[in-house]
Amino acid sequence: MDFPYKERFINYLKNDRFLADSTIKDLTEDVQRLFNYLRENNPTYQSTADLNQITELEIKEYLSWLQIQRQIKNSTYNKILTHLNSYFIFLFQNGLATALPTIGMKGMKKSKSTSPAREPINWTKKLPDYLANDQLAYYTRMTLLLTAHYFTTTEFIQPDFYQLLPDIDWQPFETEFLKHFAKEHEAAVNLQHSQAIFLKERINLANPTLSLAGLHKILKKDQPKVDLPLKPSVLYQNAILNYVHHHQNLSDERLMHDLRLSRKSLNYYRGLTKR
Repeated sequence: MDFPYKERFINYLKNDRFLADSTIKDLTEDVQRLFNYLRENNPTYQSTADLNQITELEIKEYLSWLQIQRQIKNSTYNKILTHLNSYFIFLFQNGLATALPTIGMKGMKKSKSTSPAREPINWTKKLPDYLANDQLAYYTRMTLLLTAHYFTTTEFIQPDFYQLLPDIDWQPFETEFLKHFAKEHEAAVNLQHSQAIFLKERINLANPTLSLAGLHKILKKDQPKVDLPLKPSVLYQNAILNYVHHHQNLSDERLMHDLRLSRKSLNYYRGLTKR
């Protein structure tokens, strides 16, 4: 399904902005991918398809998802943000929408070119210490726990992810943390009438699950309290790299099973371990 006002937007890019066909193709593909994401992942847009209901938070969640799942560089992040901004300005100027969700958003700083370390950071070895650290928010510690089991934030932020917890082979110290988490989490569960692992602080029965942006805010607040970067994409990549590096004797099929990776993704991480 095309994004709203696609043909009209293309005509605007051709006749008003005089952009090259290749530029228009790149720009409209970025807009299309945003709406594909909203139709699949955003309950509000799924139910209303209202352009005015798309907020800055939704755009930030989408870009965060790209950083985690697609591991886009800062330069790509900035390009996509520029393209989306062009689209929403077009809607606003032509009276097709009253919201400008991207207008206050800023680009990312240019990424510095660095080579991955030959020995992946083995932060998971200190997981018992992190889970026992009461200075860290429970959601921060739960993020570390689930990432150490090779789940991405996009997976475990989903409302029904809690159903997978009984099937995971937990170590004793992890089981102990989960007991404390459940006790602490009970108030939020009762408030929101939801069993989701990550819940908003304020009651929101229609959409109680914490957003990716909300989780990142919690992690950022806890960052000064730990000796590792509380960036889910970095934590996830390091956990994967460490496992691959220390289990090179395992078959590809076993690695793909243990890490829940496709062959293409496994080959990507194997390449990183050799750099």
